[in-house]
Amino acid sequence: MATLTTPYDTAAEHRDGVSFTRLLWVAPLTVVVALAVNLIIKTLLQTLNPSLAEMGQLGRPMIILTVEGAVLAVIVFALMVWLVPHPIRWFRIVAVIALLVSLIPDLLLGLGGDLRRMGSTMVAPFSRFGALFFPAPAGGGPPRGGPTPGDVLPGLPWNQVLVLMLLHTATAVVCILLLTTLTREPAAPQPPATGSSGRHALR
Repeated sequence: MATLTTPYDTAAEHRDGVSFTRLLWVAPLTVVVALAVNLIIKTLLQTLNPSLAEMGQLGRPMIILTVEGAVLAVIVFALMVWLVPHPIRWFRIVAVIALLVSLIPDLLLGLGGDLRRMGSTMVAPFSRFGALFFPAPAGGGPPRGGPTPGDVLPGLPWNQVLVLMLLHTATAVVCILLLTTLTREPAAPQPPATGSSGRHALR
């Protein structure tokens, strides 16, 4: 027998069975869960390492960035469901790429401190050597207090950099899992197959 395919079935397959009705409640749930997970991670890490209590990024900035990241993930997912065929697969790919891109600034924060210390170590001997032949002019030279080239790059200890990377990864994992699983319509129950076993039962 030929299987009748309705336009609704075709559209549902086109968007991987994602329901916009389910997305209406999964979207805020995703934001809340992402924020809750990051707050739990923050509390656990500060309990294990009390020095992290002085890390400013774990205060209000963490809350703002987590909410913004989760909301942006929901918007991107909704647009992909609307415009892209098989959005779940493509959203997972885009989300992983976005996560890797978001980790680059964290790495630069750690490398910035290393480069600043390396630059100061390399420049110090030349500074002392130059002072022997080019003493400072009368009046003390240019005013002090301005940033040196090494101070332009920010720097964070690597333990704090790893904390930021963990928080970004946790947000991405929560968004990918919830948006690509809870938004799908449950599979419709299949009708019981009728065959020889059914005919035997009627005898």
